[in-house]
Amino acid sequence: MANKLKPKKGKLTVIAGPMFAGKTTKLLTLFSVLSDLDFSVLCFKAEALSNGGMGHTRSHDERPLPVIYIDMNKPEKILHYVGSGGIQKVIIDAVHFFPKTSFMGVVDTLLAQGIDVYVNGLIFDYRKKEYGATRVLMKKADECIEQYSICVKCGGRAAHTERVSGSTEVSIGTTGRKKAEYVAVCSTCHKVYQG
Repeated sequence: MANKLKPKKGKLTVIAGPMFAGKTTKLLTLFSVLSDLDFSVLCFKAEALSNGGMGHTRSHDERPLPVIYIDMNKPEKILHYVGSGGIQKVIIDAVHFFPKTSFMGVVDTLLAQGIDVYVNGLIFDYRKKEYGATRVLMKKADECIEQYSICVKCGGRAAHTERVSGSTEVSIGTTGRKKAEYVAVCSTCHKVYQG
């Protein structure tokens, strides 16, 4: 009787840091390299109340990454798209928007199937509070890449995102076509936006 081999466990790579630190740009580079090497890759992004569908997320320098949008309250839909075979690599943008517990279950399932998972996310929200599953994923990662930006106030190393306009609710992303709502700042210069 032949032994059925379990798939080798996938590897988890986490790219973390504030906005404007090049996290999505890093995912774009990974997608390009993995695709050029003929790996089967799917990319996903959390989206508020999304019905799914293909689209492009953009880095702050306006480079597009082809993604499947996933309702941020239903991360398990990722497993539906991945299916039971063929996908070797999964890239997920903006994981901080997904609920921590259910998203961790999705990542664990993908890794158990032997799929390598690459994610990016904010570590903190604009109030300097831990945001989503990013910090937990960093502790679990086979490779953790923490990226920084440059503080717009002093020019130092920026590890935080500061909100500079809008309401005091945590919002879903920004676009290059609107007035900026967020900037990258260092811990010393960071101020909590009061609206």
